[in-house]
Amino acid sequence: MSRSVFISGGAGGIGLATARLFAGRGWRVGVGDLPDRAAALDEPGIAAFAHDVRDAAGWEAVLSRFCAPDGGGLDALVNNAGLLDWGWFEEGDADAYARTIDVNVTGVMLGAMAGAARLAKRKGCLVNLGSAASFSATPRLAVYSATKFAVRGLSEALSLEWARTGVRVACVEPTVIDTPMLDNADAGGGSFRAALGGMTPLATTDVAEAVLRAAEGATLHYPVGDMPSLHVQEVLPRLAEQRARWIAGLAGSGGSTPA
Repeated sequence: MSRSVFISGGAGGIGLATARLFAGRGWRVGVGDLPDRAAALDEPGIAAFAHDVRDAAGWEAVLSRFCAPDGGGLDALVNNAGLLDWGWFEEGDADAYARTIDVNVTGVMLGAMAGAARLAKRKGCLVNLGSAASFSATPRLAVYSATKFAVRGLSEALSLEWARTGVRVACVEPTVIDTPMLDNADAGGGSFRAALGGMTPLATTDVAEAVLRAAEGATLHYPVGDMPSLHVQEVLPRLAEQRARWIAGLAGSGGSTPA
């Protein structure tokens, strides 16, 4: 039986690059996206589903359909769907900020909840798309940075909790990526891309390769691109040590295992 992966926000950008990579490696691939984007996707080896990550019932429905051929199990779930608001915080739109939080945080949480038991059946892996902005918050990306701090926190907590079920959790943390989100503009019409000042963003395929490494790997954090030295040299080793201590403690606590 081939391994199976479901990718949210998979009809374009990082999600589609990731879906193509997994399909090329022999995985059974399903992607979810908004109805118009899912309907337009026609890729060999990739099954597309209309899916809104903010809808808890929708998560259950789409994973039930996708996982049915594998007896309800899932080898990897990639929480990829995300939004980005560019501009000075006080000039932003409250409704847009709320939508970003719903997709970037609530959507990831709901995906994890829907995937938990299915991943446990196959001792699979939850891969969350984080960001370098979760370690060093970025000006003019205040709300986006806040959501990615939340994704990192959820990932680290679940990596400890789910050790008792055999489910791994990984967080992929890229720097700037060349997607249409770079063209998002602020109130004055200036884009994120224009503010890069000649910096070359990562290709979506670079991030896709990191997602595959995460799904098949054994660690929690997968930074992509040039990260601050504090992150690489100091933060990650401390987190690894802390994680090992917590797992040892949980193993002796007799915590319950979800069905």
